[in-house]
Amino acid sequence: MTNKFSTRRLCTAAFLVAVGLILPQIFHMVGGKAVGSVFSPMHLPVLVSGLLLGPALGAAVGFLTPLLSALATGMPPMAILPFMLCELTAYGAVSGVLARKFPLYPSLIGAQVAGRVVYAAALFVGGTVFGMQCAAPASVLTSIVTGLPGIVLQLALAPAVVLLLHKALPESV
Repeated sequence: MTNKFSTRRLCTAAFLVAVGLILPQIFHMVGGKAVGSVFSPMHLPVLVSGLLLGPALGAAVGFLTPLLSALATGMPPMAILPFMLCELTAYGAVSGVLARKFPLYPSLIGAQVAGRVVYAAALFVGGTVFGMQCAAPASVLTSIVTGLPGIVLQLALAPAVVLLLHKALPESV
């Protein structure tokens, strides 16, 4: 029986958090701040973490990545951070749960849908329950349309990255 949180798995999770911190910076250097909402580069390593490492570490990567990025770089802005924490934590957890039962693509698509639903729910709760000034939950549709290039990028790269990491890490990650 393997340890659920072996050193290899924890190091892989830490590596994916680091990628989640660096990748948005590269995108911002190349295309400016607006490119983040188009390509959502932070989402890719979070989705990969769930698909590769399971729901617990996927959720941890999904929570830590935007939190550490906000603290280190100011991106995402603090006003958006609570909603991204919910969304990316859901991406990591749901992709991990689905990957246990389904192939990569259905798991990835299911996680993408679940993350956006959680994002909409977080906006609803933030606005109605806590009185926060935030976008309406219906704005999620706008973010999906704006983020279509990123969704396509995730669909193209996440399964390939997962398969490559499985090959690079011959023991079960």
